Amino acid sequence: MGPIVGLRELISMLVRRAPLIAVVLAVGIVATLTHATSLPRTYQAITAIQLQPSAMQAAGLGTQTADAPARLRLIEQRVMTRRNVMEMIARHHLFEDTPQMTDADRLWRFRQDMRIDLIPSAGGVPGPDGGVSALMVTANAGSAPVAAALANDIADQIVAGNRDVIVRRLGDLVSALNDEDQRLLAQVNAVQDDVDAVRRSEMDALPENQELLQTELTTLQGQRVATTRSIQALERERLTIEVSDGGPEGGTTTVSLSEQIGRLRVDLAQARRRLGDNHPEVQRLQDSIAELQRGGASNLSPGLQRQVALIDEQLTTMEDERTALDARLADIDRAIARMPDVAQRLDVLNRQLRGLETQRDAVAARLAAARLDQGLISDEHGERMVILERAAVPERPQSSNRRRVAVLGVAATGGAALLLALLLEFSRPILRTPRQLEKALGTGAIAVSRRLPTPAERAAGLARLALTVAVLAAGAWYSWRLVVPPVA
Repeated sequence: MGPIVGLRELISMLVRRAPLIAVVLAVGIVATLTHATSLPRTYQAITAIQLQPSAMQAAGLGTQTADAPARLRLIEQRVMTRRNVMEMIARHHLFEDTPQMTDADRLWRFRQDMRIDLIPSAGGVPGPDGGVSALMVTANAGSAPVAAALANDIADQIVAGNRDVIVRRLGDLVSALNDEDQRLLAQVNAVQDDVDAVRRSEMDALPENQELLQTELTTLQGQRVATTRSIQALERERLTIEVSDGGPEGGTTTVSLSEQIGRLRVDLAQARRRLGDNHPEVQRLQDSIAELQRGGASNLSPGLQRQVALIDEQLTTMEDERTALDARLADIDRAIARMPDVAQRLDVLNRQLRGLETQRDAVAARLAAARLDQGLISDEHGERMVILERAAVPERPQSSNRRRVAVLGVAATGGAALLLALLLEFSRPILRTPRQLEKALGTGAIAVSRRLPTPAERAAGLARLALTVAVLAAGAWYSWRLVVPPVA
């Protein structure tokens, strides 16, 4: 419970404590303005940089660079590195009036005074994945020329750093794509060599030769049948000659000899097919046939002997021909049997070859695009940054910091004055009005008589009022002098 129970009591309290409130307000406001005006002045300069796409992108033939935000943030980090910041501090003679500051404090203060803002492109998605159309470089300094010089210096570093990053990345990309293309080319050549080796080693078993082999197989089988028939006809002719000139006593012997020669020739053909021409068994059979032929033909007349010798020569030639046909038929059968395996091997190699060629096509497309970008960059038609507006020397300092300190100080001073007055009132809770009496005792007064102030009390009130006005006037005048210094 206290003496303030309404607006009238609050106004009465303010009138009674007016000198104290005025003194606290005047002192607090003067102290606040003195501190605010002692703060260093800050000048702000702004430079605008536009990110222009390449000529291909502007013509609608390219795509928007997706890594622009990340690249610009990387450039910002390089500009704000400790070494670069300390070089800019030394170059622009910053913080020379505060030698007590350490390098860490200067670094922190510099980074607080500089700001680089990315402006998203129209219709872009907000965030790190969106496009960037421009940058705003903001520099704060205690001197207007230094602020402008800092903003322009940082803008120049960003433009140069962006070009260096793009050129270096394109160079690295072209080099990496060339290496990848060479690696893929080596793999393609190796697979192509494997394909050529399979085709050379499996010439007859190639899948595309299947129809030719089938035709050749049919043709050779027909030739073998015809050769066999010719051999049989020659053997019959020879037997006929031997039988016709052998005499009545040697007829049976001659026929028997012919049968033996026929059986040996059959055995010889089978042996050649199974064992080969150089096998001893084949040689033995040939010698046996030759011996029987010499013995059978010795009883013939010279003319018939010459005829038999000619038939034997034809038989030998046709036997060789049939042997060659049998060998080729066997080769064709083996080639047809190997054909599925060869087809599978070639299919695997061809799939590998097609995959590698597809990768090479993709690498070639990216390499062509990278080289095109290199050409555009070198001709100043690629993606680049342009300083739209260089920072001008600011005419007026930034007063937001001082204004904020002044407003907060005045508000705190007013609150402190009111709090002090309330504390003094609460320290002497006197009942001065019927409402206070009714509030305190729970019953109204029987009679109320207005107290008339004495001449001394009226004089004291006028003195308090005059003191209050004087204190407020002095505080206002001094505050005005602090805010608006006299012109020399």
